[in-house]
Amino acid sequence: MNERREAPRIIAVDLDDTLNDFTETLRAIHVPHDPSYGIPEAKFEEYLSKIRANVPEASGLLSTEYSYFRYRVHSLCYGAATAKPEGLEFMRWLRERRWTIVICTGRDLRRANDATRAWLKQHDVPFDHLFMASNKIVFCKAWGIEHLVDDDPFNIVHGARYGINVWYPLMPKHQALPEHGARGFRSFEEVKAWIEG
Repeated sequence: MNERREAPRIIAVDLDDTLNDFTETLRAIHVPHDPSYGIPEAKFEEYLSKIRANVPEASGLLSTEYSYFRYRVHSLCYGAATAKPEGLEFMRWLRERRWTIVICTGRDLRRANDATRAWLKQHDVPFDHLFMASNKIVFCKAWGIEHLVDDDPFNIVHGARYGINVWYPLMPKHQALPEHGARGFRSFEEVKAWIEG
């Protein structure tokens, strides 16, 4: 008997600001000065303000005092970020339809793997693979993934050019983006309709 097998359906989904409220948590979380940070209080306050404003590392070095402190603050947010109920329901919907789910994050999983897996388990988020990727378009092309749900402006602007269907939760930071082929959504119900259609 010749059974026709369907090609596996694979989707990559971002975590921060897609399945949770990371930026909101980062702006609101209480971070007391702690001597273990190894920086004076005035510099601590300066760095914390920059981190809350998403100011990137100015140095070309891989690791600096600022980047390490940024990681420490982000680590607090990884556990404290609130899951978006509609996002969790979307992930379970994907699982019911037998999608292969790749959690694709910009987090440094060399440091944040345990915290990330703990959050996913705590919120019962179904997934098949967990990867860190600084360039998710290249990652998706290499894996043969045609669908990406992500809030990053770079992926939104460049995804369509490389054959990646990018869907993103509409946020204020997306208002000034140049023309692109991605689709912004207010509800994961819209993404379901696009995937099914």
